[in-house]
Amino acid sequence: MADNSTETSTTNFSINDGIASLLQDSAKENQAVDEAQPDEAEMVEAGDPEVEADDTEGDEADAEDADDQEAEIDPDDASDDEAEDDADQEPELFTVKVDGEEFEVDLETLKSGFMMQSAFTKRSQALAEERKVLEGEMQNAREARDTYLQNAQQIAQILQAQTQQEPDWASLREELDPKEYADAIYLHQQRKEQLAQTNNEIARINAERAKEAQYNFSKHMESEKQMMLDAIPEWQDDKVRNDERVQVIEYAKKFGYTEQEIALAADHRAIRALRDSWLLSKLNSKADLAKKKVKAAPKVAKAGVPKTKAETVTRRQRELRSRFDKERSMSAAIELLQSQS
Repeated sequence: MADNSTETSTTNFSINDGIASLLQDSAKENQAVDEAQPDEAEMVEAGDPEVEADDTEGDEADAEDADDQEAEIDPDDASDDEAEDDADQEPELFTVKVDGEEFEVDLETLKSGFMMQSAFTKRSQALAEERKVLEGEMQNAREARDTYLQNAQQIAQILQAQTQQEPDWASLREELDPKEYADAIYLHQQRKEQLAQTNNEIARINAERAKEAQYNFSKHMESEKQMMLDAIPEWQDDKVRNDERVQVIEYAKKFGYTEQEIALAADHRAIRALRDSWLLSKLNSKADLAKKKVKAAPKVAKAGVPKTKAETVTRRQRELRSRFDKERSMSAAIELLQSQS
């Protein structure tokens, strides 16, 4: 009985010790595993090469799928989309006419052109006003100059009358005291100098007026020349103009115009009328020459045997007899009787 209890106690101890030993070994193994495996945070921070490789392969696969999808897009659909975008972005066009020619422009160009035209119009109006003011000032200056010239001419006439005749200095020397005599000589000399200065001023003003008149005449000739070319388009050709000009001048001389009068001819209307008259005379000359040629041409005999005068009279009488037989009129009878007489 005692052996059995001892045996049972030994068995129980052995079992308990085995279980405890197993539990301790299991705890040690778990602790070893926990120490051998790093934390997830550490694994994330360290970066597992296998995980990174997997992620990289996944990204490359996604990129290839996206490229394949883009490659599978229909080109026609893409071009249609682009055309729609271009159509949406195409600006609205407006038709404008410039010098009789039509152009299509967008709104921005139209606005820009309007602003430029508006600025040009304002500038032109400002220049016109400035020119008008300047012309007014020039006209006032010319009027003041003409008034100054008239006064200078009147002063010159007075000084000319005073200094025209030289005084009798011998008589004045006896009549005047030395101071008065010296004053008379000085006054006379001063008037002569004033007359010379006044004459020089008159000459200067006249030269200035002549220069201005020449300038105005040149401008007038340029304007008349342009209007002449517009009225006679054929004369825009230098050769035609020079050739016809010589003939027109010779034609004008037939009517008594002198070389000087022809050289001073500036009115394009008169020149055109003279040229038209010259052209008409040329046509008339050709017509007269044609008439003379027709008259001078020999008569061509008609085909057949030539007829004598008697045969012609007999034929005429037969025609008149036939007419009288048909009409039985007084006029037909008279013509028949006249042909027989």
